[in-house]
Amino acid sequence: MRKQGRVPNRIEVIELRTDQKYGKFFVHKPAKAAVQVTREKDKIVIDISDFLSPTVIERLTAQEGVLKPQITDWRSMVDSVMIDTAYDGEVFNIVLSDIPEKKSDLVKGRYELPVPKGATTVAVKITDTLGEEVLVVRDI
Repeated sequence: MRKQGRVPNRIEVIELRTDQKYGKFFVHKPAKAAVQVTREKDKIVIDISDFLSPTVIERLTAQEGVLKPQITDWRSMVDSVMIDTAYDGEVFNIVLSDIPEKKSDLVKGRYELPVPKGATTVAVKITDTLGEEVLVVRDI
C-alpha cells in the first residue's frame, strides 16, 4: 500500500482546448496559393495573386495582445519563391529564386522568364515564414 503525500508518478488530466493555462490545439490546414502561369511569345509569365497560410494566421492570432494582427499583403507571409521552368516531377531545378534581402522587403509575386522550346511543366515553390511549402505545377 502506498503512502499519501509525495507521489512521484502522480497523473493530472487537463483539457488542452479549454484550459486557460495551456491554450488550445493548433489545427493544421495547408497553405494555398493562387498562381497563374501563361506563355506569352518567347517568355513564361508567372503571376502569384494570392497566398494564404492558415498556420501563420493562427500563430499571429494566438500572440495577439492589445491589437489584433492584420495582414494586408499576402507577400508578408511569404519567405521565398522558387521557380523551375522544366520540372520533371522529381528534381526541382531552381531557375529563379526570389528571397528578399531585408526582413522588411517582400517577394515580387510576378515573374517573367525565357520559355524553353516545346511544351514544358512549370513548378512554383512558395515557402511561408514558418517553413511550410506549397508547390504549384502547371503544364504550358
